[in-house]
Amino acid sequence: MSHEGFILYLSLRRLEVVIKYSILLFTMIIFVILYVWQNIEMMRMKIDRHNTIQLEKQIIKRNDRLRYEIEQYKRLDYIIDYAERNSMRMITPEDFETIVIK
Repeated sequence: MSHEGFILYLSLRRLEVVIKYSILLFTMIIFVILYVWQNIEMMRMKIDRHNTIQLEKQIIKRNDRLRYEIEQYKRLDYIIDYAERNSMRMITPEDFETIVIK
């Protein structure tokens, strides 16, 4: 093998090693990018889940408050107080008219 052939052999061997390690490095970079992206998506999903749970708690609290108000409006003392404030009076027998059907 001549000196020029030996140098060509070494440069081809170096090129082969560079290509092999470049492919390995590229594969590792892709793996790391995918791994980091997956973790970012998982964190985003956890944050969305947390926000959804908080929203659900707020809705349940508001629903309970509205149910309480509805039950409060059904109480007789509230109805009487409302009627008095709006100048209403109790129904008396004079408020009814009797119709006789023959």
